[in-house]
Amino acid sequence: MIVVMAAGMRPNLTANPLEDMTTVTVRIVAALTGDQEFASAETLSAFALGLVLFVVTLALNLVSVLMIRRFREKYRVNNL
Repeated sequence: MIVVMAAGMRPNLTANPLEDMTTVTVRIVAALTGDQEFASAETLSAFALGLVLFVVTLALNLVSVLMIRRFREKYRVNNL
């Protein structure tokens, strides 16, 4: 929720990296705020966004673990 508070719930997307923009977390909170049916398209899209965010984060973590293992083996120092 700190991401939502820091982003200010403003739906803004620009090509300029110096301007603030909306994150996936802000979009999820915006979709789940208010009185809606659970089976509505907006609610289900929020859950889909959460799943995509989880999968992307998991993939990045797995890639980083594999890179760490490979470089650790490559640059291992033999202490005798």
